[in-house]
Amino acid sequence: MPAKLKAAGNPSKGFFIRMITRDISLTDCMLDLLDNSVDGINRLKHGASDGNAPRYSGFDVKIQFGERSFSISDNCGGIPIKIAQEYAFRFGRPDDVIEDSGQSIGLYGIGMKRAMFKMGKDINLVTSTGQESFSLDIDVDKWRDREPETDWDFDLTDVKRSGTEVPAGTTIKIHRLYPGIKRDFETPAFAIDMNHTVERDYAFILQQGLDIRVNDKKAKPIMPSFRESEQIAPMKITKKIGDVSIEISAGLATPPPEDDSSDATLTDMDVYGWYVVCNDRVVVTADKTALSGWGTPGVGIWHPQYYGFLGVARFDSHNPDLLPWKTTKRDVDPSSTVYKAAFLMMKEASAKFIEYTNKRKVELKKAREIERAAPTKSVLQVARRETMKLPTIATGGMTRICYNKPTADVEAVARALGMRSASPRAVGIRTFDYVKEKEVE
Repeated sequence: MPAKLKAAGNPSKGFFIRMITRDISLTDCMLDLLDNSVDGINRLKHGASDGNAPRYSGFDVKIQFGERSFSISDNCGGIPIKIAQEYAFRFGRPDDVIEDSGQSIGLYGIGMKRAMFKMGKDINLVTSTGQESFSLDIDVDKWRDREPETDWDFDLTDVKRSGTEVPAGTTIKIHRLYPGIKRDFETPAFAIDMNHTVERDYAFILQQGLDIRVNDKKAKPIMPSFRESEQIAPMKITKKIGDVSIEISAGLATPPPEDDSSDATLTDMDVYGWYVVCNDRVVVTADKTALSGWGTPGVGIWHPQYYGFLGVARFDSHNPDLLPWKTTKRDVDPSSTVYKAAFLMMKEASAKFIEYTNKRKVELKKAREIERAAPTKSVLQVARRETMKLPTIATGGMTRICYNKPTADVEAVARALGMRSASPRAVGIRTFDYVKEKEVE
């Protein structure tokens, strides 16, 4: 019998490093490391109860970066030696891995390695559970070139299986940064953007007590908020599909603008739209595309008229594989069964808001007064409600006039009326009133 021949099918380390780091931003890599800290808390508190204390109270994460190095340190429970040996440093979580926590925001077991390899070539990790500890040092060039090619393991050093004096938590330091990473870290705007991203994408986690500091600046949660009064209130409905809990909230966040024409210049446009949150991690922000239903049958394409709409779709599960997020945690899978179920509810909410913004035009002054008088409430504070409540507009006896005219003509009429800085809508209303005064009354 001739000897069986085999063709090598394993990936090369160099190719793997290049591929897993190529399609993810530096900011998202840093958020992956933050996710690991949050998962450490969830692992530590799995099954435990602190009564009414916020889930992440007492835990902190510090991120520091500059032209020479990056570091992240936390007191979030550390990595147990057993988990390190079995899968924490594998590229991809094995199918038979032991579920280590409730409501994990880790997905496929690549985030920490991808983040470290993205930034630099000299990596040092020290971690402790408070009882046991170890260190791990990676010289990326030496690890990549090490023979045999199939050896992908990492050496654990300074292993203490009991009685460690290293404080509980994990610290990762990265030196010999890649040139592009150094340039980003040297840019003041990068630190500002990073802090804003943390405040927005970790808002639900920050609100529950986690202390995150980026280059010594404390992150404060930017929570989605709605207008709520006797005449205005967001909808908030819940649904359970298998092991996934869905919560949909939608309503008015701020009064629509005075000028809602298609060429209007509006601020804070990146605030309004749909947000998708998986296990308290914001993965989609202010979406105005077909992903959240805009421009699909029954719902119009996003228009400045809808400025002020806010929707939050939350998905929670003890099994993160069931949630609709993708590996970068910057997008959702529209083919997901749970997302499809939520999608229909999201579209109904958007359509309801669109209907209101059309009606309010006939009693604009009244609508604005009611909208502006309503105080704001965090999405966490609003009560459950089956339907969105919006000001009642009496449309009887009113007719809406809408037409297009050349821009130069509209500007000329505005100048003639002494309304140079007024919106086209205001100019149109004034011309109607002018004709009515002169020719009708």
